[in-house]
Amino acid sequence: MKKDDELEKSFEKGSVVVTILKFSIPSAIASIISLLCVLTDRYFIGQVAGRSGMSAIAIIYPYIILINGLTFLFSGISIITGIKLGEKKRKSAELYLGVTFFWIFLFGTILIIFLYAFDTKFLKLLGAVDSNLDEAKAYTKYIIPSTIFQIILGQVALLRSIGKPKEAMTINIYTALINLVLDYIFVMKLGMGIGGAAFATLIATGVTSCLFIQHITKSDILKLRLRNMKPDIKILQEVFYIGGPRLYNQILQGVAMVATTKSAGHYGGEIATAAIGIISMVRTTINTSMQGFNQGTVSIISYYYGAKKFDKVKEVYKIQIKVVVISTLVLVLGMVYFSEEIVKVFIKNDEELVKAASYGMRMNLCMMVFTALFLACNNFLQAIKKSKEASYYFILRVLVLNIGFIYLFGFLFKLTGVWIAFSISETISGILIYKFVNREINQLK
Repeated sequence: MKKDDELEKSFEKGSVVVTILKFSIPSAIASIISLLCVLTDRYFIGQVAGRSGMSAIAIIYPYIILINGLTFLFSGISIITGIKLGEKKRKSAELYLGVTFFWIFLFGTILIIFLYAFDTKFLKLLGAVDSNLDEAKAYTKYIIPSTIFQIILGQVALLRSIGKPKEAMTINIYTALINLVLDYIFVMKLGMGIGGAAFATLIATGVTSCLFIQHITKSDILKLRLRNMKPDIKILQEVFYIGGPRLYNQILQGVAMVATTKSAGHYGGEIATAAIGIISMVRTTINTSMQGFNQGTVSIISYYYGAKKFDKVKEVYKIQIKVVVISTLVLVLGMVYFSEEIVKVFIKNDEELVKAASYGMRMNLCMMVFTALFLACNNFLQAIKKSKEASYYFILRVLVLNIGFIYLFGFLFKLTGVWIAFSISETISGILIYKFVNREINQLK
């Protein structure tokens, strides 16, 4: 009972706004710091490897999306445990946790072997050419074995589901800072180039994933126990059902990235490919800032939903939408106004690339407020176990609208068409899912 009281106190003490701030601010801070370190990583690469390095990063981006996708697939465990803890079903939550980590270790190992076996073929399929193939391989050499560590760290939301948002933030910050320091040493001081950046990621994620596992094996509220680590297919299916929409999104985003990179390269050459690498980082910056906040609210929504406190579920959702929309609008306006200055952070002595990337950025990202709206609504659907609907909207957004518009507008307007495809597809999908979620909200009683 004391454990239940401790958990309930984490979610119930104070107003809903206070609870959101307690969970979402640490999550957002950790996400922003992690992202700043990723951007610093890209800065080092841009300074050392220039245009070829940035184009190599654009090419291997689908690898990152694949790893993130598998991470998100397993992330359904944090929502399930949150709901079960809200229902006061602790033993069941621990069983789900153990089974999930068994499959994480198994799938992570298989993916590492698979990616290593077909690395060169995959890179060429993704658009690597003689000028950037070696640099792309230098990066994947170290980023591939970090797969299992990244998947484990991707489940740090479990700490938020047991009322420990500050501990989750601390682990994310440690990962980012270790990566940042090692980036500087390996890339700038030891001259390891693009491979040094990936090696830094491997070490940083390895160290902090061990720290995270230590947390959840010693927790009094939700403990990872060896006896629960077994291959239960039914539990895996339920976890995948909840986390599935995020995986579909990542896979489809990878396909969209390939379509964008190849179309941009077709109409604008290597300079357009390098521009895509920079634009994708800025897009990730904005998305990560908002997703950090969203991740905090998902834990709260899941707990309240499990406890059947639907009035609080609705209140959290309304606050979430206001925050992400207003914040993203401010970020997008800053991005549009300072586009050239932002590009110059990543690249030097290449005015042609600066102009191409800044123009593409303004066209490609100007409607990202609808991206933020879409992601907030989709996260809400996942938090209340509406994964089928969440998956449908991800497919509509990326496969039908985004990829379809890339080829349609690329054919009609060449490179400019490729740039504007994302903005138009995000606007349409954001409006559609917002209307749907509002109908779902009204049915919660």
